[in-house]
Amino acid sequence: MKTLCRKIFVCVGAALPFALPAQTNISETRDVLDKWVETRQIISKERASWRTEKSILGDTVVLLTNQVERLEQSITEMESTATAADEDRTQLTQEQATLLEATAVIEQSIAALETQLKGILPFFPEPLLERIRPLIRRLPDDPGQTNLAIGERLQNVVGILSQTDRFNTTLTQTSESREIEPGKTVEVRTLYWGLAMAYYVDASGQYAGIGMPGPDGWEWPQIEGIGPDIRRLLDVYEGTGDIQFVELPARIR
Repeated sequence: MKTLCRKIFVCVGAALPFALPAQTNISETRDVLDKWVETRQIISKERASWRTEKSILGDTVVLLTNQVERLEQSITEMESTATAADEDRTQLTQEQATLLEATAVIEQSIAALETQLKGILPFFPEPLLERIRPLIRRLPDDPGQTNLAIGERLQNVVGILSQTDRFNTTLTQTSESREIEPGKTVEVRTLYWGLAMAYYVDASGQYAGIGMPGPDGWEWPQIEGIGPDIRRLLDVYEGTGDIQFVELPARIR
């Protein structure tokens, strides 16, 4: 029995040197396997991450490509707009130059017209002056030194000339107070034949005469005996008398 135990012990003792190296190899193999598994996991994770990043990069490329196309289209449109704007600017510059030239011509002419209008105002009868008095007030005292705009000055002149032409081409009947003699004034009816002349008569027909423009204003000389004729003329004009021929004296300057 003792001999058998010794053999087993010897056998176990003899086997121990071979068992220790095998255990070491298994441990190293397990470590290698663990690192291999870890490496595979890292590779799988990186591969999944790369797929995600690749998809994102692809979408980004598409987005940027679309933005580049839109920017190129915008640049083309802006270039076209800039070209059109340059053409419009050139045209507007030419129109401005033309307007400036026309304004210079008008500015030279308007001053002469304003001076001429002031010179003929005394020849205008009172009814016409009453109509255009607001425009007359706007005429500059010195056409060469005024802050009034050309447009306003031109509007004043055109307004005065328009009203004057209208008065000159029509008959105008008014009621006025007229000084017959120093200190004596009577109410008369007056019929203006444009700017050429006028007839006047009072209610009684005693005071009557004609009117004519003069450099110091209208003159109103009396003419004896024509009162009834002027009254008939005014009645025909107003429609209160029968239509008939009326002979009257005329003086035109």
